[in-house]
Amino acid sequence: MIFIEAGTRSLRTFDAQLIFADQLTARGFNVCIDAEYLPKDAGRGRVYDAAKFLVDPGEHEVERVFVLGAEEIDDFLLASLRQRQLPADVPVVATGRFETQQSYIGAKARLAYALGREATVLDLTDFQPRSMLPSAACPLVADIRPTARSAVEKPNVAVVLGSMELDAPETLSCLARMSNRSDYTLQLIVNGAQNKVINESPFHDLPTILYTDLSARILAKTTDVLVMFGHGVAGVRMAALAVELIATGGVAIDCTDDEAIVSSGAPALIGPKTPLALDGYLTGKILENLAGVAEQATKSQWLHSVDISRLEKAADLKPQKREPIRTAQRTVFFPTNGVGLGHAQRCAIIAKELPDDVAPIFAAFPSCVPLVRREGMDSIPLVQRTEVSANFNGNDILTYRRLGAALQENDRLVFDGGYVFDSVYRTILERNLSAVWIRRGLWPDGRSRPRMLQREAVFDKVIVPSEAFEELNDTYSYGDHVRNVGPIFRHVVQSDDERQGLRHRLAERFGRDFDHLVVSMLGGGVASDRSAQLQAISGMLEDRSDCLHLVVTWPGSKVQPATFGWSNTHVVQTFEATTLCLAADLVISAAGYNSVLEILYNKIPAILIPQSAPYLDNQERRAQALADRDLCAIITEKEFMKLERTVSDCLDQGDLEVYRTALNKIELPEPGAAKAAEIIAEAKCRK
Repeated sequence: MIFIEAGTRSLRTFDAQLIFADQLTARGFNVCIDAEYLPKDAGRGRVYDAAKFLVDPGEHEVERVFVLGAEEIDDFLLASLRQRQLPADVPVVATGRFETQQSYIGAKARLAYALGREATVLDLTDFQPRSMLPSAACPLVADIRPTARSAVEKPNVAVVLGSMELDAPETLSCLARMSNRSDYTLQLIVNGAQNKVINESPFHDLPTILYTDLSARILAKTTDVLVMFGHGVAGVRMAALAVELIATGGVAIDCTDDEAIVSSGAPALIGPKTPLALDGYLTGKILENLAGVAEQATKSQWLHSVDISRLEKAADLKPQKREPIRTAQRTVFFPTNGVGLGHAQRCAIIAKELPDDVAPIFAAFPSCVPLVRREGMDSIPLVQRTEVSANFNGNDILTYRRLGAALQENDRLVFDGGYVFDSVYRTILERNLSAVWIRRGLWPDGRSRPRMLQREAVFDKVIVPSEAFEELNDTYSYGDHVRNVGPIFRHVVQSDDERQGLRHRLAERFGRDFDHLVVSMLGGGVASDRSAQLQAISGMLEDRSDCLHLVVTWPGSKVQPATFGWSNTHVVQTFEATTLCLAADLVISAAGYNSVLEILYNKIPAILIPQSAPYLDNQERRAQALADRDLCAIITEKEFMKLERTVSDCLDQGDLEVYRTALNKIELPEPGAAKAAEIIAEAKCRK
């Protein structure tokens, strides 16, 4: 294992460690970083970057040590090296930029004192006489492998705003116009302060990404044209991005005040100093000539100065090529959001329709694992999110690590959820996956839809399962990659004998004969608190000797303790909720996608009580579409007093027959699970 150390401990040097570790890993080396280096204020992006490198040194054998930023060496590094007592056959290589020969000798002497022997110290000035960022602690190097980008129909243009202030309103207005261009795709790379200004402005839907959201290597892979504004290069990550981009055949445009990129000798173009002139410059001079500009850059002597192979040779490192662990493509379904049960069920329905030569596995939260396994599919268990606010995304970092371990290049990831988490976004790009997004629609009003869709571009296909009625099928994005399919739901067939047999078993199980079976499925309290409605329903049915009331939830769902206090109300946790609903006379349900479709296609009379949590889909709108067709009754959160009368009308006044008649007459779209499976099986990587 190669340990990457730093002369000092700071955010700047930690970035250097992450960048260099990522580069060596891409070259096939096993690399790690002592967990003690992780700064307390590392931020979300750095923690994701670091997750695959941080280790406890005592658990790994040291094969080689790299020390970055050796021009400044503090006592922490010296003490660490001394404490490890490295064997004489473990090479130690240090890199730095030394202003004088004396500082170079001083660094060698301090390292020798800590190690008890000489270390190899490389002066990066010898490799790069003119550095793009002289203060960078890491070697600004890259794997020189230009790739032809002439076939790109719509180039990705990344604009680094650098130190630019965004107080001039015309700046954001100009960038907003550029983001709507049809001949290129714009992405802004910003710092935290700039991101805050943009989010609080009328242009909050601008496509932004923070410096630390992706590694420099992955950013370069997804960028065709890099434009850099401000004074100087905006830190080591952006310098590494510029070097990596040019080395892999991209085009860099230097719009900095001091022409920091060009002055280093890099083959970059000098562009306008203001964003107001950038669009005309791109469309008038650059986009039509991308191939020629990139070809010219490959002839630059500068590439020799940033060639990582020269550094490897000086450090006596031999590049290694990692062979794939598997030859067959793996298909992994990742259902998410909340506890993920509804998403897992939808994915399982689709997975069962896949061709026989595709053996899907799941990456799922513990609540979903039994559901997946009972369908005969393997599952990688994920870690549920905790309520510890100090580590709000800790489980997603673990998910990122587990997805990364389970997937290799060109595997297939099928994600079902509303928000594309960092774990999904990063894994797709880093592993170059064939990716499919199953994206159910009907988002709530007021949701920032463009913000939700910013990460859509990493997916090769977007499957949109439709609603039952056309007016509910909102369109959020367009393109050949967006594929609409019919509703996806679990269909259960139950004969009259099976229905009567189940009702008889329920009467025996709960020791109560009944004429009416009422099933309540209002959710487990994770997304929206339904305890008041459950208590009201339980209370109104408590004294009815002709009724049995079952509160049905997914296994593991939260149930308020008060629900267990009623003698005529019983809690049933099961994956066979649809079977119970088919045996019921009345179902009182939330208006989620799965629940409503099962009610419609299985023709189950129901009262719908939409949940209203702001991050859910628009359940009230879905329920109202059914009520308008006399397919159900609806009780909104503003009509709580109407609940008892509605239940009575259904059980005693014949309203159930009205709903049954309408359900038997309604024409519904063809189910879409088979078509969704076909799209997934055909999905291939774009690159």
